[in-house]
Amino acid sequence: MIGFLQEIINSDQFIKQHRQSPTDFIRKRKLTFSTLIFFLINMVKGSYQDELDHFIKSIFGFEVVKRVVSKAALAKARMKLKYEAFINLNMRLTSYFYENFKPEQWHGFNLLAIDGTTVRLPRIKAISAHFGVLNPRQGDKCPMVRVSQMFDPANKISVDAIIESKSVGERELAAFHFLN
Repeated sequence: MIGFLQEIINSDQFIKQHRQSPTDFIRKRKLTFSTLIFFLINMVKGSYQDELDHFIKSIFGFEVVKRVVSKAALAKARMKLKYEAFINLNMRLTSYFYENFKPEQWHGFNLLAIDGTTVRLPRIKAISAHFGVLNPRQGDKCPMVRVSQMFDPANKISVDAIIESKSVGERELAAFHFLN
């Protein structure tokens, strides 16, 4: 499965489709398009800089941790990447899983569960404008989103996830999962 993932991420078509500008990720740097993607899907648990240093050590085979890429360079590179890259990867990996492995089933059916929640976002004008704000009776307005996830509990994989304005209801988001 790693080979399948590498093939997608390293393809010129995938890179062109998921970079913000045609000039992004064309120069040879330590933080290439594929390195950035693999770092971001690596489930970062510690501080970005510590995780980045250890990740670079592993990728380049260094014997000790070296500061090769800064946290600021990571933030700059992330801005050059379209979020749709992760949606596309998840869709392709999910399809690959169901086509190439024998997934666990319940009475011959794929078992899927959907759950939703709301999440507070940072108070940034662009975020508030895009997702809308919650107007509480007391306190300041706060940007909020509704998140919905379709999950395969038998195989422990996320099949689909949606982030929308809080004004979109959970049932509506649940229906959207089946349209993809």
